[in-house]
Formats: sequence, C-alpha cells, structure tokens
Amino acid sequence: MSEENQPINEELDPELTGSEGIEEEGNRITRVSGMYQDYFLDYASYVILERAVPALNDGLKPVQRRLLHAMKEMDDGRFHKVANIIGQTMRFHPHGDAS
Repeated sequence: MSEENQPINEELDPELTGSEGIEEEGNRITRVSGMYQDYFLDYASYVILERAVPALNDGLKPVQRRLLHAMKEMDDGRFHKVANIIGQTMRFHPHGDAS
C-alpha cells in the first residue's frame, strides 16, 4: 500500500469530521495534493499545446480559425458589426457563450 492511501491513526478534528474524532475501521483519508499536481500539469500542457500555440499548417489558433470561419459564413457583401460576428462565432465554441 502506498503512503498516500494508508490509514491515519491520529485523532481527527471533530469539527471537520462531524464525529467525535473516532475513525471507523475501513475508512481512509486520501491525500489529494499529488493528484492535483498531476491534473494541473496535464491541463497546463493541453492549454499550451492545443490552444496557445498556433498550428503549423496555417499559423492560426483554434479561436482565430473559428472567427475566420464565422466571418466567411456571414460574407454577403455587407458590413457587419463585431457583436454579430462574435455571436456567430460562439456557435462554434465548445462551451457556448458561458466561457
């Protein structure tokens, strides 16, 4: 068993556990600090490689590619306000207008 998953026999704080500090047999406290470090590293790598660095084939980031696609679809010879272009671009955004 790894050090992270071993039961802790110290007295637990009653305010945090909701009990009198007695640990029932079979319950374990799992430390998540290492897990968060791994998840953060994975997410940071994703952001850098997939979103922040332009692609080699066209030199565009994904959000720039979505903007150009929305503008191409809206092209009808008239001028368009930026707010309308952004609204059309949000259709292609994976999370919509929320993010």
